[in-house]
Amino acid sequence: MSYETRAHVLKGAVRKLLHSYGASLGMFLLLMLAALYVFTGRPSGAPDFPRSPSEFMQAAKAERRLGELSERLAAEPDDMKALAEAGRLKYQLGPDHYVEAIADLERARSLGLADARTFYYLGNMYQAVGLYDFAAQEYRKFLNNYPDDAEARMLLAKLSYGAGDYAGAVREYETLAKASPSDPVLLENLALSRWKNKQDYSAALSGMRALGPQGAFLADYAEGRIKYDQKDYPGAAQLLGRAAAAADGAGAFADEANLFWTAADSAYRNKDAEAAYGLVQRLLKVSPDHAEGRSLLARLEKARAAAAKAAAKAASGRKK
Repeated sequence: MSYETRAHVLKGAVRKLLHSYGASLGMFLLLMLAALYVFTGRPSGAPDFPRSPSEFMQAAKAERRLGELSERLAAEPDDMKALAEAGRLKYQLGPDHYVEAIADLERARSLGLADARTFYYLGNMYQAVGLYDFAAQEYRKFLNNYPDDAEARMLLAKLSYGAGDYAGAVREYETLAKASPSDPVLLENLALSRWKNKQDYSAALSGMRALGPQGAFLADYAEGRIKYDQKDYPGAAQLLGRAAAAADGAGAFADEANLFWTAADSAYRNKDAEAAYGLVQRLLKVSPDHAEGRSLLARLEKARAAAAKAAAKAASGRKK
C-alpha cells in the first residue's frame, strides 16, 4: 500500500475515532495503550532501542530537537533522515503526537528509509489508533528482522487474538511458549487461542497445572471461562469457584472482577445461591459499580429475604 493510501486511511480512522468517542484523541490513545501487554525489562534477543518512557529523551530536549528538525524540513521536505528522526521523537512524546509521527515515518519510508525500528514504532502507533491490519503488518516485518523479540511477538499475538485471527494467535503463542515453556500466562493465552481456533487445548492446561499453584490457578480460570462460554455452568462453577478461592494467593492478578463475576453467575445458574452470594459480594468489593453484579446481588437478597420470611412463618406455625 502506498504512502498516500495509508495517509488517507489514517486520516479517516482518526476522524471516525473522534466522532465515535467524543473525547480528545490523546485521551483515547492513552486508554488504548493502557490495555497493551508489555514485558518489564528488555527481553532476550531484543534489539536495543528506546521503547518505554524510562528510555526516552526528556520531553523538553525532544521538543528543542524537533524545532531544529522542522527548520531542516522546511528547507528540504524530502530529507529522509530528518523525517525519520522527527517521527521517532514524536512517537516518544506520546499519543497526542502519533498521527504526525506516523506521517513522518511513512514519508521517510517512501523515500527509501530502511530501519527495522520503524516497523516496531509504526506497529505500536497503528494499533493505538485502531488500524489493526496495518499494525499486524508492521509487527510481522519487525519480527522478520528480529524473530527472537518476545515483546513484539506478544503484541502481535494479542493483536491477532483481539482481531479474531485465532490461527495467527496460536502460531505466535506457540512460538513464545517454545522459548518460555514455564510461563503460565503464555500457556493460558495459548489454551484460549487454541480453543477459539477449535483446536485441542488440553496439553496447554496440563502444562499450566504442572507449574504449581499459580499455573493451577490460571488453568482453572481459563478452563472455567471456556465452560462458562459453552454454558456448562456446573463445570464452570466448580472451576471458577476453585479459582476464586485461590485468588488471594495468586499474586498480582488484574482480572479479579471478571473472575468473581463469572464464578458468581455460574454458581447462580447452577442453583447454588449461597456460593453466588459470597462471590458477588467479593466482586462488589473490587468493582463496586459492576452493574450485573449489583443486579444479581439484589435478586439474591430478595430471595434470601423471602426465604427468611417463609422460615419465620413456618416456625411460628409450629409453635402454635
